[in-house]
Parts: sequence; C-alpha cells; structure tokens
Amino acid sequence: MHRNFDWHGTEDFPGSLPRPNRRLTALAQDVARLARPLLPAGSELILGLEATADGQIHLLWWRRRDFRRVAIISATPDAFCPEDSDEGALQDAAAALLDYLAGRWPTPPGALGAITDGTGVAFAPDHPAPSAEGWLLRHATGESTLAMILDLDPAGPCGLLTGAQAAGSFH
Repeated sequence: MHRNFDWHGTEDFPGSLPRPNRRLTALAQDVARLARPLLPAGSELILGLEATADGQIHLLWWRRRDFRRVAIISATPDAFCPEDSDEGALQDAAAALLDYLAGRWPTPPGALGAITDGTGVAFAPDHPAPSAEGWLLRHATGESTLAMILDLDPAGPCGLLTGAQAAGSFH
C-alpha cells in the first residue's frame, strides 16, 4: 500500500518525517552503521545511495569542499560485492532501505536515493535522485529541504546540507 506523506515535516521539526516508522528507522540505522567503514575519519566525504528503475544500486562518494564525485560503485543485486565486504554489506542494506522507501511513494520515481554521513540518513522528496546534476548544491544553498530519517551530524560533512533546519526527528 502506498501512502502520500507530507515529506516536509512538522512545524516543530522541519525536515523530519511526520510520524515515526520503526521499520524505516531500523533500515536507516543499518545503512548508517554499515557506511561508517566507507567514510574514513577526516575524509570529508558524503556518501549517497541510489536505486534506479533498471534495478541498479549506486554507492556514490562526493567531496564536501567542492561537491565533486570521487567514486561510484554500481551493480544489480546479482553482481553486488561479496556480502562479507564493507561495500557488499552496504549494498544489501541500501537496497532494502531504498526498496522500502520507494514503497512510501504513490508512484516511485525512476531514481530514488538517500545520503548518509555514517550517523544519519536523509533523502529529498522533491528531488529524490542524489546523482542528479546540482543535487548537493540545491541542499547546501537551502533551495531544497532534506527529510531526515536519522539526523545527520551537523558538525560532519553533511552538516552543510542541513542548512538552518532544526535538529530533531521522530526517529
């Protein structure tokens, strides 16, 4: 069943989801935990996860200072990295999160993704594909708002993407 949520949060918590969702929170916690080894301390990297209509999962890394993409791993589930590798474990977790998140859309977009800093996980309902041209800049300038599943670290590499949003979410 698809639901049409108000992705813009509430007055009390702009950018947070309007009501708790334990399954979505658990999936996001897995993604954040599994992303940590792929985000070395001090690297100032932003990690994006994206599912496309052709069944691929993309793991995308950008540098915070210039928003330049520095790496990408793309694969369909049958070609994921080994499950016992950091990349393979994250691919599996990203596929589960993005599949569940796609089910919340009345009509899932052709590409849907989220970002993580290893602490939080967020997505952009108005611009759901993090790999789209200018996606990071739109959020850094406050033109678009992220919906937080788990709060991103305001002092981490994704902090600039949260803009003046109030901290807090229902998760």
